[in-house]
Amino acid sequence: MVMNDILFKTHLNYQIETNNDNEIEVPLSMDDLRDIDLHRCRFTEFQKAISYIRDNNNDLLFSDSSIDAIKPADFSDDKIYNFIELIEFARHTAITIGNMGLFSELQKISTAADKFTYQSRQTEGRKTEPVLSFQDYDNYEVKDANYAITSEEIGSYVLSGGMDEAVRVTAFFHDSSTPVCPIILVRFFSLSTSTYLPNEDIINLDTIFKPNASIIETFAYLSYQDYMKNTFNQTFDKLMFSGAIDVNTLDDMYSKHYDLTLYDHLN
Repeated sequence: MVMNDILFKTHLNYQIETNNDNEIEVPLSMDDLRDIDLHRCRFTEFQKAISYIRDNNNDLLFSDSSIDAIKPADFSDDKIYNFIELIEFARHTAITIGNMGLFSELQKISTAADKFTYQSRQTEGRKTEPVLSFQDYDNYEVKDANYAITSEEIGSYVLSGGMDEAVRVTAFFHDSSTPVCPIILVRFFSLSTSTYLPNEDIINLDTIFKPNASIIETFAYLSYQDYMKNTFNQTFDKLMFSGAIDVNTLDDMYSKHYDLTLYDHLN
């Protein structure tokens, strides 16, 4: 009887181990993840979304520890965060402390986040809401000062000047924008106070004098161009990191200029 019990247990253990070895982990698909909004989700959801993009793109290999580097100081598993903003802040911090290895990893994560946002939007088949026709640019009044906070960003850049003074420049489609006449709203977000600054710019891309465009106009124009190519932040970031222009303050965004025809000639 004892021998039979031993044989039974041995056979049972063998069957369990065999079944575990033969189990095939079903990979996640975009359908499983499309409800995740990286602007408002928990870290576990963010990690699933970013890991999915990494696992399906050989050119976006980054470590799990790099993903952890995006967690804020008061991180909690139960809290909901805007991970798009956290990635930007982490990239700015990496530059500030001179950790270019981490910055390179964060660049890949930023690209992965852009890819996920685009792919989830395509999978969901979401259509953009119709926009109002643009009638009177000079007399236009912003209907709701807070509406841009919940709108989809098409570009962003963090101005340096110290972590306490860091300002995130953000680009959105203006309510009056149309495919024929793109209008970009540019707002400024204080990373130290987590609030939008009152100043904002409405930029009609068709009226930019490209040979001598201000940096704020350049930012709006390149953000739009990247958006149309289904990318995010790539062109303006490359321009900043190239050293072709030096922008450190909000005043620089208006006082300094760039020849946008150089971009047009290369594209």
